[in-house]
Amino acid sequence: MTENFDILAINPGSTTTKIAVFHNMEELFSETITHDPTELKEMGGIFGQMPFRENLIREVLSQRNYDVKNLSAVVGRGGMIVGLHGGGYKVTPKLCEAMRDPKNPPHASSMGAELAYKIAEPLKIPSFIYDSTMGCELSNVAKISGLDGLERYGCCHVLNSRAQAINYAKSIDRKYKDLNLIVAHMGGGITVSAHQNGSVIDDCSYDDGPMSPERTGGIPLVLWTKLCFSGKYTEAEAEKLISGQGGMMSYLGVTDCREVESMIEKGDKKAALVYEAMAYQIAKCIAEMSVALKGMVDAVILTGGAAHSKLLADMIKEYAGHIGSFVVMPGEDELGALAAGAMRILKGEEEGRIY
Repeated sequence: MTENFDILAINPGSTTTKIAVFHNMEELFSETITHDPTELKEMGGIFGQMPFRENLIREVLSQRNYDVKNLSAVVGRGGMIVGLHGGGYKVTPKLCEAMRDPKNPPHASSMGAELAYKIAEPLKIPSFIYDSTMGCELSNVAKISGLDGLERYGCCHVLNSRAQAINYAKSIDRKYKDLNLIVAHMGGGITVSAHQNGSVIDDCSYDDGPMSPERTGGIPLVLWTKLCFSGKYTEAEAEKLISGQGGMMSYLGVTDCREVESMIEKGDKKAALVYEAMAYQIAKCIAEMSVALKGMVDAVILTGGAAHSKLLADMIKEYAGHIGSFVVMPGEDELGALAAGAMRILKGEEEGRIY
């Protein structure tokens, strides 16, 4: 007898809350709830938004005439807790408390655990988070930063990167855990990760990897130190330069790759140089991750929204084609990836860890 599972997936973002309900991985419906940034700001920090977002989720479910009693589980986006493993965690009060710890980076995804728990707990069904951005398992040698007392931790687009890696493995009738893969997730932020035995063992993150449409990537420390102590920027303004005002936005004033390609077609040499520089830096990080895998690379996967750009993908392959075979898997489906992870836990194919 086939078991039937209904799963609610929740993905809170800075100005949106995305939800979807799946029945045996067939999407019944999905919705993106857009929030007014000014209204959110009036609620204080991200956790002051919790009741507001929970009520909106319940309203959507009600408007869709969906009976929440049919749910088998609720899964939320994993938050920013250093030391999480890849895969899924059962949500507990302890995990929710850890997400609220002010020592962790404040990020909208950290609401995912508690939102899932608040909806699941009254129904007496399990709630999970899956593939947090911090869900890397760096090797001991990769954790060494170069300064005693500061340890590197993994932080990348784990959710979509692992989902696409799993999809690729299925497409060639192999097991994800048996492959050595490099995945470049290319969106507003770009991260590159090395996957071995089903784990992310090293990565190039948004603050030490390639520049992206709106992030600086790694900048030489001497130059960055001089900028920070120049007196021109507050700490908050400097952080905004790293994430939001860096990369293509800094050089060209746009973040959409299609706009950049249009500028290039019109003969804009600066746009062409910056776009190639971004491809060059992504390629360098792919090469860096090949070292983590000791050169044994089964495939390099290019994914995320910017992977739709054939020009960008072709330039990356031109620089790093010697690393291995390239597979382009554009776009992302984070809600589907969350639901698929929860489904594997419900079926006993994966373990739901306890924090």
